[in-house]
Amino acid sequence: MKNVTPTANSVSESNERLLAGITYVLFLIGPANGVSMLIAAIIAWFRRDKAPQWLATHYEFQLHTVIYAIALLVVAFICLLTVILIPVAVVIYLLWTLWVIVRVIVGLIRLIDGRPNPDPTTFWF
Repeated sequence: MKNVTPTANSVSESNERLLAGITYVLFLIGPANGVSMLIAAIIAWFRRDKAPQWLATHYEFQLHTVIYAIALLVVAFICLLTVILIPVAVVIYLLWTLWVIVRVIVGLIRLIDGRPNPDPTTFWF
């Protein structure tokens, strides 16, 4: 049996893949705790240029998730300020939570499969 030692690139990519997975988990916690989503966005921001190309698409996907999430929350907040639209704000928040969870699960599945995100800038999946 040969003694196979991993190369520096494979270890580096494995560590980067693990970090991308951790950021996805932080995004899953995000709807209940916005701070974890902010931490994940900061990690994605600083790692996107250093990661291999296929992992960089995951970081871009995560950054766009934060941008779209903030935009949706601003709309919900504006609806909340107008007392008449409070039910609309609640529906937007519930749909936002579902959207974040589904988007993150899709990205995490692609990461586990070793696939890049085909279009990290899309609003959907």
